[in-house]
Amino acid sequence: MPKAGINYGKRIKAPNYTQIAEDAKAQVLKDLGLERPEDLVAKARPDNLVVKAAEILRQADAEIAAYLDDRDQALAQLWFYEQRLGLAGSAGLTNMGYRHALARLMFGDKRHPLPDARSNEELVRIAEESGIQRVENAEAKLLETAPIVYAARARRDVAVRYMQEAVLALSQSPYDWTPEQIADHCGEPRDRIYKQRAARPSPRRPGGRPRRGAGPCAGCGSPGPA
Repeated sequence: MPKAGINYGKRIKAPNYTQIAEDAKAQVLKDLGLERPEDLVAKARPDNLVVKAAEILRQADAEIAAYLDDRDQALAQLWFYEQRLGLAGSAGLTNMGYRHALARLMFGDKRHPLPDARSNEELVRIAEESGIQRVENAEAKLLETAPIVYAARARRDVAVRYMQEAVLALSQSPYDWTPEQIADHCGEPRDRIYKQRAARPSPRRPGGRPRRGAGPCAGCGSPGPA
């Protein structure tokens, strides 16, 4: 979000998020006991698959919860106090996901409009008035936490699609399990299973590359934003 009147610091080189996403996909396949996405049909039992996918979701959610605020606080330091450009790319976010991350940190609402600033001094004033804490070594902290959040979101995005496939299979013959049975079996909330069962199958093959910054935790955090 470059603007005239603001003097910017140098950009931060982004990690290789494409490779991070590919590694995350491979890790999900390994954790599910699949060598290739095609093995879903040939080898996977849905009652086993749904348990493994649910565990991947829980682990990913735990990582996002542990590192998201640290990432966003580093982002806020780098934007408001250091005025660095290109932070969305540095964090593996879309521009919208980046704005959502700052708004969530400042206002507790990712859709809240961000205040406008026309100078470096205004950015600092806005941050101080909003209670944005200063973060030491923010660049290093961003480069540590952003890849962790991105990888967790990517794993989550892939695992959700496999879990959906498993839930759909368990809901049909020869299993004919109810959502309550599936939820009890895999340890997930029943409402999540109802949503998975109601969701239409993705036109993409399960295990495809996740959208950057996408997912249920995007913005707040998460593959959804942020």
